[in-house]
Amino acid sequence: MKKNFTFLMLAVIIATAVSSCLKSQNALDNLKKSCMYDSEKDYFNKWENTFTDIEKKDNSGNKVIETIYPIGYFQLSSDGTYSRMSNNVPLSGAWDVTDSCKLVLNPGTSLQREFEVVKLTVDSLVIRRTEGATIYIQHYAAFHCFDLTTITHRWDNTVIVQQPYNGENTYPSSTIYPDGNFTLNSNYTYSRLSNGDYLEGKWIVNNNCQLVLDKDTNLERAFDIQKLTPDSLIIWRKDTQAKINYLQKYIKY
Repeated sequence: MKKNFTFLMLAVIIATAVSSCLKSQNALDNLKKSCMYDSEKDYFNKWENTFTDIEKKDNSGNKVIETIYPIGYFQLSSDGTYSRMSNNVPLSGAWDVTDSCKLVLNPGTSLQREFEVVKLTVDSLVIRRTEGATIYIQHYAAFHCFDLTTITHRWDNTVIVQQPYNGENTYPSSTIYPDGNFTLNSNYTYSRLSNGDYLEGKWIVNNNCQLVLDKDTNLERAFDIQKLTPDSLIIWRKDTQAKINYLQKYIKY
């Protein structure tokens, strides 16, 4: 495990050495002293969810494995923070490395979780967490931004899931089924029709592979691409003013 997790850090640590954030510098200093550090490796990447194995035991004591396929990503940043999205549930906070060489998220809080790094390569990350008698093994693949031609279509509305939040808490979601469509044109213009409400403007994809509408205007919105296939599109955004997370699902026209 130590050798595997040593697949971690270089350029980002150097780039952040002048950071004025104490929390960030402490996390990086702890990392450099741990078995996770390798001056030739870097794992401050965005990792895409592939699947999670959940290991339990049945009433007879036999191991049972349930496999789920959450939509989302996991990203560790060089400023000592992380962000995670899993099936429309966002989570963010601080990360650190423990004396026992485990990755710990949200240290010292009620959300603290420790992970062993089972595997780390250029293209994949596997981390394991134990909670009581249940073991969660989370598999990720290196995140690659999509080909822009795969998104320039008309997408018909199917479902919008709205989930209010406040601080660390989220509240029961509601689902609506709007009538309309969302069209992304190859000339970087878009149009949207939702229950008779029409809107048009411009779109780009930023360096974080987010779909951004109406950049540098009072209508600017940034969406994470949760899923993109030849026939379907799922996008997610956080409305920090209304304090609502939106998960919007479409099918290709």
